[in-house]
Amino acid sequence: MATLRYALRSLRRSPAFTLTVILTLTAGFASMSAMFAIVYGVLLAPLPYGEPDRLVSIHLQAPQAGEIEMPPALQVTYDRHAQTLDGVGFHRTGSTNVWVEGDDHGADSVIATWVSASMMPLLRVPPLLGRPFTAEEELRSGPEAVILGEAEWRARFGAAPDVIGKTLMVNSVRRQIVGVMPARFSFPTAATRLWLPAKRPDDASVGDFIYSGVTRLAPGASVEQAQRELAAILPRLPESFPRLPSGTSTAAWLADTRPAPVVVPLREDLTSGIASTLWLLAAAAGLVLVVAWANVANLLLIRADGREPELAVRAALGAGSLRIAAPFLAEAVLLCAAAGVLALTMAFGAVEALVAFGPPGIPRLAELGLGLPAVGFTVLITVFGMVVCAAVPAGRWWRKTLPLPLREGGRGASAGASRLRVRAAIATLQIAVALVVTIGSALLLRTAHGLSLVHPGFDGTGVVTLRIQLPFARYDETASVAFYARLIERVRELPSVRSAGLATKVPLDTGPLHEQTFQPGSDAGTRTLPVTLVDDGYFAALSIPLLAGHGYRRIELERGTDVVISRRAAATLFGDPDGAASVGKPLALASSGVTYTVVGVVGDVRHQDLATAPAPMVYRPLIVPTDPKAEPPTPRNMALLVRSAAPAEVTVPAIRRIVHELDRTVPIYKVETMSHVIAASTSKLQLLLVLVTAAAAITLLLGIVGLYGMMAYLVALRTREFGVRIALGAAPERIARLVAKRGLSLTGAGIAAGFTLYAVAAPLLRAHLFGVTMLDPATLLEATLLLVIAAGLASVVPAWRAARVDPARALRAE
Repeated sequence: MATLRYALRSLRRSPAFTLTVILTLTAGFASMSAMFAIVYGVLLAPLPYGEPDRLVSIHLQAPQAGEIEMPPALQVTYDRHAQTLDGVGFHRTGSTNVWVEGDDHGADSVIATWVSASMMPLLRVPPLLGRPFTAEEELRSGPEAVILGEAEWRARFGAAPDVIGKTLMVNSVRRQIVGVMPARFSFPTAATRLWLPAKRPDDASVGDFIYSGVTRLAPGASVEQAQRELAAILPRLPESFPRLPSGTSTAAWLADTRPAPVVVPLREDLTSGIASTLWLLAAAAGLVLVVAWANVANLLLIRADGREPELAVRAALGAGSLRIAAPFLAEAVLLCAAAGVLALTMAFGAVEALVAFGPPGIPRLAELGLGLPAVGFTVLITVFGMVVCAAVPAGRWWRKTLPLPLREGGRGASAGASRLRVRAAIATLQIAVALVVTIGSALLLRTAHGLSLVHPGFDGTGVVTLRIQLPFARYDETASVAFYARLIERVRELPSVRSAGLATKVPLDTGPLHEQTFQPGSDAGTRTLPVTLVDDGYFAALSIPLLAGHGYRRIELERGTDVVISRRAAATLFGDPDGAASVGKPLALASSGVTYTVVGVVGDVRHQDLATAPAPMVYRPLIVPTDPKAEPPTPRNMALLVRSAAPAEVTVPAIRRIVHELDRTVPIYKVETMSHVIAASTSKLQLLLVLVTAAAAITLLLGIVGLYGMMAYLVALRTREFGVRIALGAAPERIARLVAKRGLSLTGAGIAAGFTLYAVAAPLLRAHLFGVTMLDPATLLEATLLLVIAAGLASVVPAWRAARVDPARALRAE
C-alpha cells in the first residue's frame, strides 16, 4: 500500500503526463472493448437456442435462378428420408394486421413469422406460457392458432397470466392464443412479435416456394455429410408431391431448374452479410490499441529517464531490482485501472448507441450488450497494459548499472544510442499504423463520394413510400385489385399530390425480388429475370423515364397480356441495347404457354443497392392473372409511392385517413421517404466509414504526438551538442534543419513500413470499395502527404527549440 500511495503522489505531481497516459490508454481500451462486444455478440456468441452448434440453415441454389426459397413439401421429404438430420423446420417472415376484438384502437402492423410445427421443439426453447404448435394446426383445415412474443404479450395484454385461450384477430382471422415465447427467443430476428403455423397443402402439391429451412444435425453428422445426403434425397420429391401449385410436373421442374441443396451453419448464415465489415472494424480497433500502447511506452521511457538520479540513489543504498521496479508497477496499476474503468464506460455507451441507432441490417443487434465476455476481455487487455506499462520503464533498469548516473552527479543523464533506437522504432510503428488506417479511411471516403454520384435510375425527391397488407381472409384477387384501384384514385385527388403509384418492391429497399422464367422467342433459350408488379402511376411517381412505347393504363382498364421491360431486359431478352426495337415483340412465360406483348421500355433502375449494376427487370401490371395456374397470384401486400409538394408529415396522415375509410382493419406501415431509403441502402458503408475515420483520426493524432515526443526528447538529449555547434559558429537555421531532417527521416521510415503493412491489410478492404481500387494512386498520395504534413508540424516546435539553444547555458548545465 505504501508503494501505491507513493505512486499516486508521484502521478499527482505530473498531471499532464498522467492525464495524457490515461486518455491514450482509454482510447485504445475503449475502441477494442466495444468492437469485441460487437464482434462477439454478432459473430461469435452462441445463438440463444438449445445446442446451437448443431443448427444449420438449408436452402436451394440453382445455376440460373440463384438462391430459391423452398416449398413445405421439402420439409416432409427431408424429415422422412434424411438420416443426418435430427428434425427439420421451415419458416417465413412478413407483416400482419393485428387487433383485439372490441378494442377501439384499431389494427396495428406487426411482424410475424410463419413456422412449421416442428420449429419450436427443433430450437429447444420452451414457451413462457402454453405450448408450441401441433401438427393438426399445420393443416389448412386445422384450427387457427397464434403464439405471442413476450413483448407483444406485455404490450397488448398487460402480461395477463390467463392469456392462453384468448383470441386475437390476425389478418381478419380469429386465432386462439396457445403460447407465449420468452423475450430471448428472437427467431428469426428480434423484430418478430408473434408466430403463426405455416399451412401445408392438403393435396399432392409441393406448396408455395416461400420458405427458408432450419434443421438440426444428427449427433456425429457434419455439414458436408448432410449436404450430400440432401442432394441424394431431393430427386425423390416427386414421389409424394408430383406437381407444383401451377400444375407443372415436379420432376420437370427439377430437370429444368436443377436446384441443389446448400447447408450452412445457422450462425454463419445469419451473419454472412456483415461479417467482413465487423472484422475490418475489429482490425481498425486493434490498430488503435497498438498505437495507444506504443505511445504510452514512449511516454513512460521519457518519464523513466527523468528518474535516473532517484533510481541511482535507491540502487546505491542497496535496493534490489524488484524494489526498484515496484514504483513502476504501482504506477502502471493505477494508470491502467483508471483507463480500464473509463474504457468500460465508453464501450458501454458505444454499444448502446449502436443498438439504438445502428443500421437495421445488422443481425442480432438487439442481443448486443457489454456482457461478461466483453468485460473479461477488457480486464485482460487492461492487465496486459499494466504489464507493458511496468515492463517498459522497469526493464531497462533490471541490470545493475544504476550507480553510474550517481557517480556522474546526476548531470547529463541520458539514454544511449540503443535507447534512442527503441524510441525511434516505436515512433516509426505509430506512423506506419496511422498511414494504414488513414489510407483505409480515405478509400472509404472516395467510395462514399462515388456512391453519392451514382444515379439510381429514379428521382426520389419529395417521394414518400408506405406499405399496405390486405388480409387474405377477406380479399381475394379481384377484391385486392379493386381496393388498390380505389386507394390510388383517392390518393391522387389529394391537393398536394403530383403523382402516385403502386409496386410490389420499392427500389433499394430490403427484401427479395420475385423471379420468373421467360422465353423471348420460339427458338430462343429461356431467361430468368426479376419481376415487379406495378400500376399505371409507378413510373411517373419515381420519374423513371419511358424510352419507347407506352406505359400501363389505369388498373381497371389494363389488360393482362401487356408488359413493360427495362432497357437491360430488352438487351438480355432481345439483344436490343436501345429498347426501341423490343416494343411489340412477344414474350412467353416459360413452360406455361402464357404469352405477353412488350408495350414499353423504361430506363434501368438500381433495385439492390447503389454499388450493384441495374438488373434487367420485367414490370407486370397489377391485375387479376389471366391464367391463375401459370401466373403468380395478385399480391395483397403493396407499396404506395407518392410524389407530393407537401412534406411527409402532411401527406402521410391524409393517406392514413383514406386507408382507414376504405378498411379500418388495414393499417399502413413502413413509412419512409425515398431519400431515407436511398441513405439506408448505404448504411453499412456509412457505419464503416464513420468508425474507420474515427480510428484514423485517433491513430494519426497519437502517431503525431509520439513523433513530437520523440523529437522533443532528441532535442533535450542533444542540447549540449547543439550548444557547442552554435558556439562554434553553426547557424540556428542549420540546427533546425538538422532536427527537422531527423523527424522527416523517421516519417519516411514509418511510411515505408506503413505501405508494407497496408499490403497485408488491403484485401480486407476490397469488398467494401466502389469506383476506386485498393492501389488508387491519388488516394495513396493524399494519405501520404497528410501524414508528411502532420509529421512536419510535429517536428517544427522541437526544431525551433533546438535552434534557440543558449550555448552558455547549455555548457554550464553540463
